[in-house]
Amino acid sequence: MLTGSAGSADPTGLDEAPPDGLRLVVDLNRCQSYGQCVYAAPTVFRFHGEEALEYDYAPIPALRHEVERAAAACPVQAITLGRATEPAPVALERVR
Repeated sequence: MLTGSAGSADPTGLDEAPPDGLRLVVDLNRCQSYGQCVYAAPTVFRFHGEEALEYDYAPIPALRHEVERAAAACPVQAITLGRATEPAPVALERVR
């Protein structure tokens, strides 16, 4: 678990998460599986198999710095960080 420094406040407010949460969008058509995001934010991005990228589309606010670093590291700029405008969808389990 990552923790931030509770005693320091950023006067610009840039380190604070948007009030309605973070949302990640990865353009998987643009993604070339370079993996720079996996190195920059391993708790958010990971490879499944050799090339299939998996990621947490609604990371916790404490990971914002890692996510911003991952987006900046993407050589094809496939990662977009934005604000959530609606609640995160709940993953449904498949029934067999």
